[in-house]
Order: sequence, then C-alpha cells, then structure tokens
Amino acid sequence: MAAPQSETTPKPNAANSMTIKLMVSKKSRKVLYAEAGKDFVDLLISFLVLPTGAIAKQALVSKTTKEEDQAKICCITNLYKSVEGLSASLMKGDKAVLLDPKVVSTTYTSDILHIQSPTPPPAAPPRYYYLCNNAGSGYYTHSLSTQSGASLCPCGNFVNREVKLADKPLPAAAKDTVYTTGYVKKSVNFVVADDLSVIPVNSTATIVQLWNKLDVKEPTELEERNVTVGPNEVMGLLKASMVSNTALNDVFKAQPKYSAAMDMETTGISVQELLIKLLTEGQKNRSSSKVID
Repeated sequence: MAAPQSETTPKPNAANSMTIKLMVSKKSRKVLYAEAGKDFVDLLISFLVLPTGAIAKQALVSKTTKEEDQAKICCITNLYKSVEGLSASLMKGDKAVLLDPKVVSTTYTSDILHIQSPTPPPAAPPRYYYLCNNAGSGYYTHSLSTQSGASLCPCGNFVNREVKLADKPLPAAAKDTVYTTGYVKKSVNFVVADDLSVIPVNSTATIVQLWNKLDVKEPTELEERNVTVGPNEVMGLLKASMVSNTALNDVFKAQPKYSAAMDMETTGISVQELLIKLLTEGQKNRSSSKVID
C-alpha cells in the first residue's frame, strides 16, 4: 500500500487522483503488476514529455520526506537550486524558462504534473474588401482591394466601396482546434508491470502469459488491492522510473505477511490461536538458549 500521508500532505481529491488495482503475491508480499485503465497509462506515458526542469521542480515541491527518496535525484535538484540562486545579472535570459518550464501538450493535460493544453490562437480580425462604385458595370474588369481608397480601379474610380463576401460557414470541427485526449484508446485494458512496462490485455491469454513469466500457478496466489494514486504517488513513480526497475513496489508498499488484515481462509486459524502459537515458540526458543548457555 502507499505510505501513510503526513499531516502536512494534502489528501488527493477526485480531480487529481485515480484508483488502480494492484495484484500482490500472497507468498512474497510483492506487487507483481497493476490493472489499470486509460487514465493511469496516459499519466505514465506523459512522463516522456516532461522536461528535466519540470521534474526537478516537482521533486522540490513534493511532500515526500524520506531521505533515501530525495537522495535519488539530489543532483538534479541541486542544479535546480543553483540556478534558482544565481543573480539575474549573471543570466543572459529569463530564469523562469529553466525553473518553471511550461509543459504544453496537444494530446494530454494533467493537473498533477501541470501539463497544459496550448492556448488557442486569437481569432483573426475580419478582413474587409472594397470595390469601386462603378463595379456593377460590365464594361471594365474591376479591381478588388483590402484597403479603402488606396488604389484606382481600371475604370478610373477609387476602390472605396465596402463589400461582404458570401463565404460558406465552416463546420464547427474545422473552426476550432480539436485536441485528442490522452495517448491510448479508452476501449483497451492494460496491465502495468513492476518495471512500468505497459501491456495491452487483448485476451485472457495475455494474463496467462504474464502469470507464467511471474511464476504464478493459480489465481489464489494473488491478492487484489485497490490504491489511490495522488500527487505524492505520481511523484514517487516519476522518481522511480528514472532510477529503479521496481517502481510499483517502491511506491506502493505491500502489507507485511502477518498483519491485522490477515487472510483467515488461507491460514485456517484465528488471531488468538496464532498469538498463542507465537508465544509458545518464543518460550521454547528462550528455554533452548538457556540450555546451550
């Protein structure tokens, strides 16, 4: 499961979080893979469009407090802080380009990673067209101009009478820029491996092949766990994607083998019986150690 959030860590809300299903080995307590939809896969793929400056900034504002997690990318954060501390008089350009790069994508937006859609270009001002007052006459070939009174028509009159062109209106889709949402299709299901390999699930054969690779013999060997992916988890995945081959396990820690939420159907004994057994074994071990001494 994800590490408990501290009191200073903002809780994720529906706008900047999502839920994925982790498949955990009951024997090793390791996360083997995640079952996810389009939203999570799009988020992972968006890591590829992030500039390094944006990653460093995200790392600095992350609420992660574990020293080992912060040390993994300390060099890039140190470089970021160095630029941040440089005097503007030493810079040839605006530091904001490096410290706060705008991540713009025509295919994907993310509140968590601050990926924005490009700002639509301003609407072009309407163009005006002009003819001369004698344009109805068919004796001359008359001129059309975009400037009033700036030229003479071949008939000798000034081109200063405004006219409107009867253009056929464009369809709505052609008027406005249409941005596709995300990178993968919504109709496809995916599994994400511990090393963040993304595998489309075309049939049950895909899952069987994955189980064979992970040495899973029976479905009963796996435990399902739903987890929330918020800003801290995304930052953890982003860090792990650059330094680790076990990103899911690095971020979503599996529960201990013996926890309060124990699978009684698997053990076949109650918590009380388990405690008595552990206490008895502990007394035996202490007695045997005295004899050896």
